[in-house]
Amino acid sequence: MTVTVKIDRVWEGSPLECDFCHCINEKQYVDGKTKQGPWAIMCMTHHKRYGVGIGPGMGQHYEFNAADGKYHKIAG
Repeated sequence: MTVTVKIDRVWEGSPLECDFCHCINEKQYVDGKTKQGPWAIMCMTHHKRYGVGIGPGMGQHYEFNAADGKYHKIAG
């Protein structure tokens, strides 16, 4: 019998703010690699423009959970 355990990853750093536009009220962010090379915190608009994707070596997608006031990793 195989048991799958889901580990909830929560953003524990400073409050999320897009490194491009500095917005802080978004419900979703990506901590990911950019087409220019360095990694950045990106709102979804800037991730579509500058990000390389979601997954290992590309980025992690975080979504705000109003119940606990934290960002939880939902992909990547």
